[in-house]
Amino acid sequence: MRSKFLKLNSHDFINGLIIAIFCTFITGFYQLIANDGAINWMTVKPVIIAAIGSGVSYLTKNLLTNSKGQFMRGER
Repeated sequence: MRSKFLKLNSHDFINGLIIAIFCTFITGFYQLIANDGAINWMTVKPVIIAAIGSGVSYLTKNLLTNSKGQFMRGER
């Protein structure tokens, strides 16, 4: 039996990934530039990991809330 609150439509999926990953990546990249950091794999890797983590967090939040924003509650 599948619970009703474990749904994620494609619109939420795409918007969540774009917003969370893009914003985190831009913020991290800005910090690299602002601190005169060298842009190479060693400095960009943590930014990419943080961006992926933001995307996963947003998607998890959407999976665990209903359309009214109630946490771990089914649709009524």
